[in-house]
Amino acid sequence: MSRQALAITALLLAATFVFFAIPSVSKPLKQAEKASSDDAKPQYASIVERKLEFYDFSYQTVDGATFDLREYAKDKGVVLVEYFAGWCPNSNRNGHIVERLWNEYRNRGLGVVAVAEYSDFNDLRIHINRIGIDYPVVVETRRRDQRKASLHYKYRHAVDDKRKWGTPFYVIIDTRDIEAPGSTAPLARRVYTVSGEIMESEADQFIRDRLASFQKRD
Repeated sequence: MSRQALAITALLLAATFVFFAIPSVSKPLKQAEKASSDDAKPQYASIVERKLEFYDFSYQTVDGATFDLREYAKDKGVVLVEYFAGWCPNSNRNGHIVERLWNEYRNRGLGVVAVAEYSDFNDLRIHINRIGIDYPVVVETRRRDQRKASLHYKYRHAVDDKRKWGTPFYVIIDTRDIEAPGSTAPLARRVYTVSGEIMESEADQFIRDRLASFQKRD
């Protein structure tokens, strides 16, 4: 066989090797793309009544002030606590719904507080500016390695939320269920949770019904 023929044969063998190697490389890439796409899909969930010991918190706001949940709830009929991550596409999408609910019902007794999880300052700045948030935003955790140490993790696992990051996650409090303060007592033992993106029509009806009762109390 001539040198030219040997060279051609070698090139053909090399091309064959590359051809069969490509699927093994591209498959994980496609899986990674699919996983990223799945994370971005809506994950709607219903409002569910829960027996859950939910505690007051005093976290720092993004501006460095101290925010106390019990104090904030004093003149409210319903308080919606939104656990979110600034980098989470589901949190970013659903945040617009929360902002609309806040604007609709804030003057009728709705309180909203967003609790940031696993997000650095830049994540939070982008999230807040993207949505135009003007309700309180506080910080529980800043790093992703703090996930299992967070109260967010504790609460959502108590209601069998098996998502890895679990954002967004909502705890809704009818302020009639808030208990008197005590050294170890929870803020409330009955709350409503949403393990995923809140559905605007359902949330709208839920809030409207409870605020109607709140206005009668006044």
